Amino acid sequence: MAETLRLIVSPDTQPGTFIARVEGPDEIVVQGTRQPLVDGARVLLGRSFDPATPLLMRHAAKACDSFQPLPISEWARWTYKEPDQRALQWTRWMPFADIRSVQKSGSVPSASPEAHLRQNRFHDAPRCERA
Repeated sequence: MAETLRLIVSPDTQPGTFIARVEGPDEIVVQGTRQPLVDGARVLLGRSFDPATPLLMRHAAKACDSFQPLPISEWARWTYKEPDQRALQWTRWMPFADIRSVQKSGSVPSASPEAHLRQNRFHDAPRCERA
C-alpha cells in the first residue's frame, strides 16, 4: 500500500479561502480555494500521483486529522455544494467546459439527423421554405 499523504491546510489572505500544502516537503498544492481537500486531490492527480494513494487533511493548528483517509482518486471525484439555508452537501465534481472551444456546452455534440421532415408538426400543411 502506498504511503498516506496529508494536506496541511491554513487560511489564505482572502476570507473563507485556504492554502493546502503536502506535509513533509511543505510544497503548496493549492491556494485560494474554498475546498482544499477535493481541489488538492485533483491537483495531485494532475501531478501524476498514484490515484490509489490514501489522502487526508489536517488544519495547521490542530493535532488531529479532519477526515478519514480515502484514495486521491476518490477525493478528486467530489466537490461541495452550499444550498441556501441547508447544511453543506457533497456532489459529483464536473469539470467546466473549455471556454475557448467552439461549442458552448460541456456535452459531446450530437449527430444531426440525415433529413428533416418537410411538414409542420401541428398541421398537415408543408413547412414554409425560405427563398
